[in-house]
Amino acid sequence: MLFNNFKRDPAPYVFAMFAFIGGFLEAFTFALHGGVFCNAQTGNLVMLVIDFVQGNLSGGLKYLYSILAYIAGIFLSTVVPARFKKVNWPLVVTAAEIVILVGIAFIPQGAENWYTYVTVSFVCSVQYNTFTKLRGVALATTFCTNNIRQTVMHFVKGVSEKDRAEFKKSATYAFVILCFAIGAAVGVLSAGELGNYCIIICSVLLLPVLALFVTDSTLSVKMRRMVAAESQSVTEYDKELPSVPDDGVKVSEKNALTSESISVSDSVVAEENTANGTAESSGDVPSEEKSVERR
Repeated sequence: MLFNNFKRDPAPYVFAMFAFIGGFLEAFTFALHGGVFCNAQTGNLVMLVIDFVQGNLSGGLKYLYSILAYIAGIFLSTVVPARFKKVNWPLVVTAAEIVILVGIAFIPQGAENWYTYVTVSFVCSVQYNTFTKLRGVALATTFCTNNIRQTVMHFVKGVSEKDRAEFKKSATYAFVILCFAIGAAVGVLSAGELGNYCIIICSVLLLPVLALFVTDSTLSVKMRRMVAAESQSVTEYDKELPSVPDDGVKVSEKNALTSESISVSDSVVAEENTANGTAESSGDVPSEEKSVERR
């Protein structure tokens, strides 16, 4: 789960914003920066092969840069959360994306396009690999191919099995696709009006998302501190209670058993001596021993 401390789960809003931004960035790079789709790399891989086969190496490099940046983003977003488990990775990704997208807006117009689409490819790969499930439904916020497939599959299963849960899953995918399409529409329209600065719209939309992550993280820290304080107070209370040493009880029991065994053995010896004395007085002692005593 993305959030742990809200009464109502804000994850649908978060995924709606990231899906909107996914569609926006796809339209942004295609309209303003060399016709490159940066969110997914299938088309870029095909264009790379076509340019290389036709001998257009310089034309194919822009697609290669995008693919390599995408690989780097997947690598980073896999290794960092695994190695640093205490890091709130969704919060870090959201904050970094806000800053990076604002930075893209101020890249000079005369700069090469690969500065922009390489950066966007990296951002989209990290976003895609970080925000992967909405209420247990695995989906993508940066492209729609699998989302469309899942929408149709779950709808068909819902009809054939008369299962409301399947309809809900289908509606979840359809909702993300709709947000993606709206983002693409806003992206292409604002690109014509604002140029490179239109990408700041994405950063503005992510500010409430960042606020949600910060609030949830702050509440989690407070809860951990409260639990730690309660456990410490319980420990101190246990220390103040009078303690009975278990070892002392065991030693006293052992001493009691030892003294009891000694008294039992003494009584046995006394009974044997009494028996011997009785035997001697009654003349039951052997004759040879009596003769030795007389001598």
